[in-house]
Amino acid sequence: MRFLLLFIFLNGVLCSAEQPVQITISIDTNRPTRSFDPRKAFGAGIDGHEQGDCLRMLSRENVEQMLGAGLGPVSVRLRTELAVEAWHWNPRGSWSDPCHSQGYWTSEAKPDPAHPILLSYGYKLPRRGNTLDEANDDGYSRLDDGDPKTFWKSNPYLCKQFTGEPDSRHPQWVVIDFGKPVPLNAIRIQWAQPYATRFQVEYATKGRTYYGGHPWNVWHSFAHGVVSESKGGDQFLKLAEHPVKARYLRIWMTESSGTAMPGANDPRDHLGYAIRELSMGAADNYSFDDHVIHTPGKGQTITYASSTDPWHRADDRDPKVEQPGFDLFQRCGITRGLPMMLSLPVLYDTPENAVGLAAYAMRSAMPVNRLELGEEPDGQRIDPKDFGALYAQASRGVRKVFPRAVMGGPSFVTLDVEPGDDQTYRFDKRWWIRDFLRELRRRNQADDFRFISFEWYPFDDVDGKESNQIPKASGMLSRTMRLMSSFHLPLVIGEYNYSVFPCRQEVDLSGALLNAEISAQFLCGGGDSLYYYGYEPNKLDGSSGSWGNQLMLLEKEGERKGKGNKGITSVATFRALRLMNQDWLDGRGGKHQVLPVRIRDDRKGMISAFAVRRPDGDLSLLVINKDAKAPAVLSVKGSGCEFRTVTTYSSAQYAWHPDGANGHPSLNLSPASTKIPADQPLTIPPWSLSVLR
Repeated sequence: MRFLLLFIFLNGVLCSAEQPVQITISIDTNRPTRSFDPRKAFGAGIDGHEQGDCLRMLSRENVEQMLGAGLGPVSVRLRTELAVEAWHWNPRGSWSDPCHSQGYWTSEAKPDPAHPILLSYGYKLPRRGNTLDEANDDGYSRLDDGDPKTFWKSNPYLCKQFTGEPDSRHPQWVVIDFGKPVPLNAIRIQWAQPYATRFQVEYATKGRTYYGGHPWNVWHSFAHGVVSESKGGDQFLKLAEHPVKARYLRIWMTESSGTAMPGANDPRDHLGYAIRELSMGAADNYSFDDHVIHTPGKGQTITYASSTDPWHRADDRDPKVEQPGFDLFQRCGITRGLPMMLSLPVLYDTPENAVGLAAYAMRSAMPVNRLELGEEPDGQRIDPKDFGALYAQASRGVRKVFPRAVMGGPSFVTLDVEPGDDQTYRFDKRWWIRDFLRELRRRNQADDFRFISFEWYPFDDVDGKESNQIPKASGMLSRTMRLMSSFHLPLVIGEYNYSVFPCRQEVDLSGALLNAEISAQFLCGGGDSLYYYGYEPNKLDGSSGSWGNQLMLLEKEGERKGKGNKGITSVATFRALRLMNQDWLDGRGGKHQVLPVRIRDDRKGMISAFAVRRPDGDLSLLVINKDAKAPAVLSVKGSGCEFRTVTTYSSAQYAWHPDGANGHPSLNLSPASTKIPADQPLTIPPWSLSVLR
């Protein structure tokens, strides 16, 4: 009797008190809707890490384990773009001001076998205007850091000398977010060089405040907020007689003085706008109540800037982060020899540095099939027309050195399509894409944008109940893909996982289920390619009281300084990816035909099913049961649907033991394979992945 009960538990059948749910799956085996090759379309992203981690993470022993997941091509992620940093993708290169090791950096574009690029680094920008960033978030704005010697400066590549059109077409701005409405009618601007000779000061209370002059303008002018002949210096303005209450204040700059700091000899020093310090508040005839908190750190009043000058110095190198070098990718074997998607910097670098990277890839015969320009411009609150102007300069140069390059991007933080909080980067991106594409078309460079890339982390609420969240995920992705198809461009997911935040779900069965569904749904639903994020062995991290991380191989903290792969444990997502690549798909690659599937189930979103005809002729069906309690009894209909085996991954094979930074799997078995009895219904356990062949 004990043996029988154990057998039932391990196979995941009837392990719940809930009654089984009858499910009918119909497969049309005669009319495939599309095809894909997983060796080209189903890969993983690799990013920057803490100092000293990249060589260890990509050691030969670790890479061997990583490849065991069966993933194909690699996407190079661009952490520096998130961190408001310039990227020395080759540590060898040149400064525009070599005597002082400062200015505008261009990495050496000629491969040198004697100096392979194994590691690369980011450099913090000392003229930064954003308080927050999307990486380590350990920088701050120079607009309100309390130091009159520092200053923010806009990107000179958005000026006439580089865009070929009046500066007024790309107004530059700074936005101050007080967090709540405060009384405002006066401002003090301590200008640096160059300063704005023509600008206006505006206020807003709510809405999409970070994206320039879009049609849904939420900004209001002060009675005396327009200045047409500014002389710079330390400028105090009484904007109105009586204060208005507003959360946001913006300085909108349209004409520059063209002046530069003493001793400046680079033409770019004369371009754009620069501000040392901002103070804003309420003023009467006797006093000025400044509501800005001036401090060099996260305690300052939050500011955002339209752009940032990529000027920096040798000692601005970020001491916390390194990125894998391009020769390391080749040497460690992680690419499998398959073409990569390579990221090029746009927002915080010079176009020359981006073009040099494309040239390096071309000259070194690096296998690259896509160039992804930029990363997360929506998270940086970049206006689409400004991004279009920077993109156009970089892509125009890339076309000269890499004529056959397939360029695209811009790797959105996410592609939300439901109404959301317009005060963040989570909003329907279609208007942003339209404005960006309109800018490229106006420059006759529409052909330089050949695919739309985005990241997919559907859930910010890591404390939410995954049994409620995961059934919603399929509808979210379907809606996004349907709406984005209106642009008639291939869709690429540059990275994906449960959440942008580390959480337990990412190391538990819930992460395995969601990552499997995202992969299958995107590939079968018309997506061009996608890249799982969490490829490298990594440690647990804490977020909102939950410990986890975007990873498939868990590295024990005590083993992180050692060598080899001691202490590395696979978690549920690794097993799920392996199940998909070895059982559902043919790991050798080749043309997989997608077959239409219809599911008869009265519940909403609890069952997903994806059918393919593999190159070896096998019919393969992936079934995901997202009901946390009820098994599903399957009835599969369709010509030739005579499945003989089922391989299942469920709570019978995996369980996570939460223990903070010491969390680990308490049960960690491979998926279980069994033969399917002829003419008998098949029961799929709750909260599981199953592949029928």
